[in-house]
Amino acid sequence: MPLDIPEGIEEKEVTECQGVEEAIKRFENIMLSRIYVQQRLGDRLKNSIRTGMVILFLLAISIFILLLTLSIQVSRVADVVAHMNENFVDISANMKTINTYMSEMENQVTYLPKIKEKTAVMDQQMLLMNRNFAAIRNEVKKMSGYIALVKGDMREVSQSVRHMDGQVGLMNRDTYRMSRPANSMNKFFPF
Repeated sequence: MPLDIPEGIEEKEVTECQGVEEAIKRFENIMLSRIYVQQRLGDRLKNSIRTGMVILFLLAISIFILLLTLSIQVSRVADVVAHMNENFVDISANMKTINTYMSEMENQVTYLPKIKEKTAVMDQQMLLMNRNFAAIRNEVKKMSGYIALVKGDMREVSQSVRHMDGQVGLMNRDTYRMSRPANSMNKFFPF
């Protein structure tokens, strides 16, 4: 806004007043541009902080999901191992039964020289041995079933480990993808 020049003031003073007025306008423009730049820097900083908070939140969710997945898989593996231990106990009991039958067979073989004289007694002993062999066959069949269960449990453990490996790979990829915006933020703020 131009200054009102009262009468009786010389031209030199008017020129000086206009120069002061222009200097004030330039100073005002400089101050307004600085305020505008500071506001833009403040907005940029706010946006950077918000983006960082979102990235941290997503990272926390990812870690939570990973921990949840791992805890579920660990309990599943523990259940499979406990089931395998039960099968090993059963196999051990069957081995004891087989040892008992084998010791009985050894006892029966020691009677064979005496049985030569008595064929009737020998027939009875042979019948008893046949029963023991049948019992051994049954125990071996049971053991085969338990071994098949152990194989199945091992397959489940293998599948669980493969699933966990896949989940960890996905988490690695997601973490890398989520860190890209933070890396680009480093270009804006090198310090």
